[in-house]
Amino acid sequence: MNRDERRTRAPALPPVPVDVGGTQALLPVDGDAGGTWISVNDRGLALALLNRWEESPHDAGTPLVSRGLLVRDLAGLPGAGDLRTALTGLPLSRYRPFTLVSMAPSAQPVLFEWNGLDLSHRTAAEPGLIRTSSGSDQAGVERSRGALFRAASEAPGGLTAEVLTALHRSHHPERGPLSICMHRDEAVTVSFSLITVSGGQMLFRYVAGSPCETERYTESSLPLRPVV
Repeated sequence: MNRDERRTRAPALPPVPVDVGGTQALLPVDGDAGGTWISVNDRGLALALLNRWEESPHDAGTPLVSRGLLVRDLAGLPGAGDLRTALTGLPLSRYRPFTLVSMAPSAQPVLFEWNGLDLSHRTAAEPGLIRTSSGSDQAGVERSRGALFRAASEAPGGLTAEVLTALHRSHHPERGPLSICMHRDEAVTVSFSLITVSGGQMLFRYVAGSPCETERYTESSLPLRPVV
């Protein structure tokens, strides 16, 4: 996952271990609100949040809660079913529209989509790009980035960690608003996260800054909780 943000937003902290209701999770910490946009816990469940810019009100009229705090609160849940139950029981009108993606080994990704009025969910059955968002051209980035991920998934070897890293550093069709590593006057890709769950552990590799500009990263790991 790449995180695209305003250039004026405070830098985030790299992933840290956090206890969420007795479950250990790894997550970076947003520099403004203290929440997060991506997490993985010791059950192997990863969550990733994307904004739905095209549906977000310019003036909500009432104070809203940061969506990143929602992700932090839910980071300890064991699976997509529990996540669905939790989201259904929350007053989601307090949050701007979002897509929350749930990913776990041996399970299809589940997308929970809050459009400001209704909560729906669906699975992502095709390999490649799970979800993308843009504050400037939503339809354009879906077409452009989706084509790149589909081509990579169909190539020999598929979507390995190395291929995913290269994709998230790429500037096709050019360095700008459509490229996966995004650059606009007011916003830019500010970090890259690569989560691997295998071999009895979870590994979180994190690049602070535009991934096209730095190869430096931090790496955090936690053992997976044994299944009983």
